[in-house]
Amino acid sequence: AVQLPTPAQWTRPYGLLRPADEIAMLARRHMHEYGTTRDHLFNVALACRNRANQNPAAIMYERPLTREMYMNSRWISEPLCLFDNCLETDGALACVLVSAERARDCRRTPVYVHSAAQGLPAQHHGMVNYWNDDPLTGPAWTAARHLWKHADITPDDIDVAQIYDAFTALIPLSLEGYGFCGRGEGGAFTEGGALESGGRLPLNTSGGGLSEAYVHGFNLITEGVRQLRGTSTAQVPGAATCLVTAGEGVPTSTLLLRN
Repeated sequence: AVQLPTPAQWTRPYGLLRPADEIAMLARRHMHEYGTTRDHLFNVALACRNRANQNPAAIMYERPLTREMYMNSRWISEPLCLFDNCLETDGALACVLVSAERARDCRRTPVYVHSAAQGLPAQHHGMVNYWNDDPLTGPAWTAARHLWKHADITPDDIDVAQIYDAFTALIPLSLEGYGFCGRGEGGAFTEGGALESGGRLPLNTSGGGLSEAYVHGFNLITEGVRQLRGTSTAQVPGAATCLVTAGEGVPTSTLLLRN
């Protein structure tokens, strides 16, 4: 028999095939280690759906989500249910990236890339890193270290965040990785409306991949720009800084935007 490339030889033959299955492994580990609950994941799904309900361009516009709907929905890969998974959609977006000097002559208010970074831990081999020494410190931790090193602001200075949300479980992991809370505190961070408009960290204000459209995170960039221009459908008053991230659990990247 032909051996599959490592580490897939330990997963693919046993049915661990889909991204949802792999992220479910990380979600379950986080629950086991830190007491994260389905209600914490619901908080993420609800925040994204509430913002989509304000966004006429969102797939889930005017389609509210309730806790009962969430808790009674079918499993996709336990502990991830239907509403823990991103949408399947088509979409089209564009960004124009120019020098600050050129941007002065543009018709629209420019938004500036204050810092940017990429990240991949030394032990990381594939979609997720649950075989690593520490499976819950993924690429976000590496990217964040470089991002904040080259910025003169901190997570406490971020007004709004657009965090990659192919799955709700990625949000607690990313909140920890980018320094918004301590290790193991990502689930608890979502409590009390923290991710809603007016909360500690308004999240994915167009609805994100969970409720606006799944276009591999590109809509998070365009929504970050809208927030800093003051043109979002769920505008955060006075927003001047925005964190935008790519996926956690995979080789990742991140932008720190300012107006």
